[in-house]
Amino acid sequence: MCNRYGYQSPLNRLVDEFSQARIPLKFPSGLPNLEPREHIRPTNSAPVVRPLDRDDPTAGAEVVELRWWLIPFFHKRGIKDWKPMCTNARAETLATTPAFREAFRRRRCLVPANHFFEWTENPASPKGPKLMWKFTKAGEEIFCFPGLWDRAETADGLVESFTIVTCAPGPDCAPFHNRQPVILEKDHWADWLDLTRDPTDLLKAGAAGAIRAERAEA
Repeated sequence: MCNRYGYQSPLNRLVDEFSQARIPLKFPSGLPNLEPREHIRPTNSAPVVRPLDRDDPTAGAEVVELRWWLIPFFHKRGIKDWKPMCTNARAETLATTPAFREAFRRRRCLVPANHFFEWTENPASPKGPKLMWKFTKAGEEIFCFPGLWDRAETADGLVESFTIVTCAPGPDCAPFHNRQPVILEKDHWADWLDLTRDPTDLLKAGAAGAIRAERAEA
């Protein structure tokens, strides 16, 4: 489960990270305005990285701002008429869920992040506000969630949106929640964007790596 995360690094840091991952970032529409965002919530716009040419993995990728809460291509009514909570997509059912299966096959992306949040009950006050926890990846300022994006011609106009892939929690996240966003190792970023390969094996190790949690203020 991931319903809030943050991204605050400047564009040049993102370019450096993707260069290390053998993914050249290109900007055919101009440089995006990546203002720092401590809290990105569902329906907010946020940066994602997607292939420039889905048939040519060597063509590089672009950084675009999309709406977080996927609306699938087949939805034709208004934006608010799409009720399913598609901020997250379960790794186990990407290939079979109607809202995600076409995007899983043809429209994969990476979602850069510096941290994400989860909440737990407060043992000292079970009926009071929940405790908020901020998770970061040990030793890495920027990491990436695997994501899916889609384009829908809705009654309100064209909408491009994305979802974040989740999995069963690793040992660092299990005490806090029964799901976590998949976090891909940098060596696998290019593999996820390569639409010529089956990425299912990448998601099985998605909870690997050291994740640090600290108390945060809402």
